[in-house]
Amino acid sequence: MENENFNLKARDDRFFRAAADVLQRYKILRRKEMVDGFVVFDIIGGTQNYVVKIHPEWLTAPQCSCPDAAKRAKENTRGYCKHIIGVLLYDEEFRYQLLEAFL
Repeated sequence: MENENFNLKARDDRFFRAAADVLQRYKILRRKEMVDGFVVFDIIGGTQNYVVKIHPEWLTAPQCSCPDAAKRAKENTRGYCKHIIGVLLYDEEFRYQLLEAFL
């Protein structure tokens, strides 16, 4: 495996923000229809609404439309922003994918 930048503090901070913000203050809505092979979740209630996409067979990393996923989280935590972590904590079907954030 290639050497990646992975910041444990950044990961842990995102887990705390996911629990405090995303799970408690935001609404997470799972769309009924898949899009391009992904299960799609709408995250509503923050400064902006975002979209999180999760591949049900774990063939690709989860994706989020927020700026953090594209920049800081991408650089520090393999793209796992608080919205992705919140969705993975929220949806029991995908909770196992949180392992990727710890490996």
